[in-house]
Order: sequence, then C-alpha cells, then structure tokens
Amino acid sequence: MADSLRVALVQQATVWEAPAANLAKARTFAAEAARAGARVVVFPELATTGFTMAPEGLAEPLPGPATEAFGRLAREHELYVIGTAVEAHVPHPRNAALVLGPDGALVSIYRKLHPFTYGEEHQHYVGGDDCPLFALDGIPCGLQICYDLRFPEPFRSLAVRGAEVVFLPANWPLRRIEAWSTLLAARAIENQMAVCGVNRVGRDPLAEYPGRSAILDAFGAVVAAGGPEEGLVVGDLDLAKLRAWRARFPALRDRRPDLYPQL
Repeated sequence: MADSLRVALVQQATVWEAPAANLAKARTFAAEAARAGARVVVFPELATTGFTMAPEGLAEPLPGPATEAFGRLAREHELYVIGTAVEAHVPHPRNAALVLGPDGALVSIYRKLHPFTYGEEHQHYVGGDDCPLFALDGIPCGLQICYDLRFPEPFRSLAVRGAEVVFLPANWPLRRIEAWSTLLAARAIENQMAVCGVNRVGRDPLAEYPGRSAILDAFGAVVAAGGPEEGLVVGDLDLAKLRAWRARFPALRDRRPDLYPQL
C-alpha cells in the first residue's frame, strides 16, 4: 500500500452539453497532470456535459463511450482517472463518476446518492444505492458527488470500512461556496480521512461556479487549493501520517451506534 498520493484536481470550465469539446479539454488536462507527476487526476461533476437538467439525450451506458475515452487517457499517461458522465438508466439517468486504472481498465463506478432536490435534479436523475470502496495503489478510497457533501452518513460509512481518501467531484455554485469549504473540512476532520473536492469554474445557464477546489488532509488542513481560474490543483497526500494519526487517536472506536441505530 502506497504511503503517499499525488492528486491533480481539474478546475474545468465545462462547455455546456458538449461532450466532444469537454473530452478534448480532458485530454489536455490529463497530459498536464501527468507532467506534474500526479498519480490520479479528478474531473468535476458531469464534466462531459455540465449540470444539465435535460440529460436524456446525453445519457450513455457505463461502461460505454465515456469509459473508453477516460480509459484511453489513463492508459496513455499511466495514471488513475476519475471521470464523470450521465449514465443511461430507467426511469431516469444517473449522475455517475467512474474510476479508470493506469491500464485503462474500469475500477469502479459510483452513482450520486442524493439528487439535488432544491435544484430539481430529482426530477431528471435517479439516485444511486451504493458507496463502493476501491483501491488506488492499494490505498482504500471512496467517491461522493457534490450535494452528497451535505450528508455525513455516507462519509462515515466509507470511513468505518477503511477509506482513507474520498474524492468529491462537484458543480458547487458561488452563492453557497462558504458551505463548500466548511463541509469539506468537516468531513475530513470527523472521519480522519483525506478529502479531495474538485469544483468547476465559469458559468452555465443555471449558475456561476468559483472553483475553490481543495485537497485536505485528515486534520482538515488544506494541502492545496484553487482560486476561480481554470486549471489544475495539485497536492501530495501523506497517507503514512494519516494512518499514524488514526492509530494514535482512534476516535471512531468511541462511536455509540447503539444510541443512534436509526442512522
């Protein structure tokens, strides 16, 4: 199991409902991440389409074209790629993230658990029903997507199963950006895990997005962070330090699930 992980977060100005244009951007960003020595590159939520509320015509099977495209990038640059796409599903599509290994093979798929009802996402997408663990160089990892950040329970579920790093692709708007930064730190601190939140930049027909992507360690300290500009945020996670902290201060052992079984 690796003791460190260099992460590159892609603060992308997503082209609205234009998968080909966004995959062309992805090729450039993946090459930049490889030159920066990253082991994993992470794209924001719905990076192939933008946060569209008309997903049906853009939905595709997974595995499918997006899997193949991100897999080619992973194989070409010999790194892990965490991409995102609209997954075809009945009765509605799903908001999905996919993990490709350095050999281009599909490692895991995660479907956003909590559609954003405030923005009527639930009328166009169906929520997922699983929080899979997967390994990057032996490091146990998990995924959440955007609005999932407001729900501590899935993060805790991942933590008690051993997840050390959780990646969170998002389209988090400017008007709620302070909640983004606070919640990223809270999820890291309360679970003694590294949290990597990647947010898009620019505008779409619905909102303005300020970036502010961040890589946080298990203490909630910011390892690397972005501003409002398109580009990469690159940082190194010290997993040996994370494991030592968990061993020295095993806070999760003091949980009392018998007192809150409804959770």
